[in-house]
Amino acid sequence: MTESKVRIEGFRMHQAILEEFRFIRDQSFERPPASAYVVYMTMLKQMHIEQNQRGMLKEYNLSAWSKKLGISYSTLWGGKRFLEDHHFVKEEIREGLPVLVLKDVEKYNTPEHNGGVLNYLIIPHALFETNILAEFVRTSNPEGIELLLSLLNQFRTGMSFSNTSEIGKIKQQRTMKTLKLQLNKNAKGVRKTLSVLESLFSIEFTGIELRKKQIWIKKVSFSLKSECVEESTDEFNVSPLMAKLSKELTYFFDGYQIKYKPRDQIDVMISFKQEVIKKLNYLKDEDEVHYTIRDQFIKNFFLETIDQIGAHIHTEKNRKGSFHFYSIGAFFRMAFRKYLPGALNNIPYGLISNAKIREHTITGQIPELNGVI
Repeated sequence: MTESKVRIEGFRMHQAILEEFRFIRDQSFERPPASAYVVYMTMLKQMHIEQNQRGMLKEYNLSAWSKKLGISYSTLWGGKRFLEDHHFVKEEIREGLPVLVLKDVEKYNTPEHNGGVLNYLIIPHALFETNILAEFVRTSNPEGIELLLSLLNQFRTGMSFSNTSEIGKIKQQRTMKTLKLQLNKNAKGVRKTLSVLESLFSIEFTGIELRKKQIWIKKVSFSLKSECVEESTDEFNVSPLMAKLSKELTYFFDGYQIKYKPRDQIDVMISFKQEVIKKLNYLKDEDEVHYTIRDQFIKNFFLETIDQIGAHIHTEKNRKGSFHFYSIGAFFRMAFRKYLPGALNNIPYGLISNAKIREHTITGQIPELNGVI
């Protein structure tokens, strides 16, 4: 990605369809539920898989998507029913077999037939590997999905006018006032929604003030994470270690009797990979070949952090009588981010310094560790 513009790795959602969702939201008494947005996106993803530009799905399986996303079948069925009632999708018989047809998709994919131009946003494939959709459905937060789609729409436009190949340099901004109105939430609710989006977006707060012991945020800046623009690889051989730590996480959940879904577990591991492992990719032993010190640190840090989370849960249960996560993945992400700077002091600084130099030399980018230590 050094010589060409950065591009989101994903599939199309036509702007006109998004406008239809917005019209129903603003002009009718029945706003689209989060589940309707989710089901429609899974249909678009299936259309991409089947490579059918006519908007006709032969192998769509709602039950399979329910399992993949960690959202109950009945909830997704309700979303599909909304799409059918509002004519976004209909079932037809083609060549003796039932198929699902997405309204107007064929027309929007061939705009030259009606004098128009292609106008669409790109939904990253990586979205379906996060907990974002499940969280917004669970908390009945269609506004969160609308913000996600709005940002993706702006990023595609921004990328088309940008010459940079560094995804982190392409940013979109919102004022806190705008986010409160768009999400229909107070500042705390806005921050909770943004914490869910951190699997795909790097989020920065600017214009922070302290007023009467309360934090006031003026603006929020968004940039896409690399997961949105490149296929996942295991260049640094961390998958086996991630698998072992994921197993430890299940023991932790079970030991503290935490109710979780498979998608929550995946979300925690995504958070750990983004907040910790990605920052340590270039940390090598003194022989500059092996990753023994790095891997041992990663394992110890993960186990120590979940121990601290466990202690926090125990304290809160004693104090309040119970403990509940707003979002398991977001809670763990904040813990990883909080404890990492102090833990890195246990690694010889010479190795940290070499890792920074190595990353800058290889990638030409500012080292990930610069923002931590």
